[in-house]
Amino acid sequence: MKLQNPHDKFFKDSFGNVSVAKDFLLNYCPSEVLQVLDLATLEPQKDSFLTPELEESFSDLLFNFRMRGLTPPSLDGISF
Repeated sequence: MKLQNPHDKFFKDSFGNVSVAKDFLLNYCPSEVLQVLDLATLEPQKDSFLTPELEESFSDLLFNFRMRGLTPPSLDGISF
């Protein structure tokens, strides 16, 4: 049986690992961005959501994280 979408599978398996995602962000985000990202709070999220019209929508990889320096602390997300 041939593997379907091998690049997509490799990407999701690799970046689905929180330590790989953190390492990527640490190496490729500008320092100004890293100053506000609290990477210790990086958490993977589910990959499907309902739109306001109740249609199912999918994301590749989504992580939530807290942003530093905001009162109250803000929860934000990043998608790979």
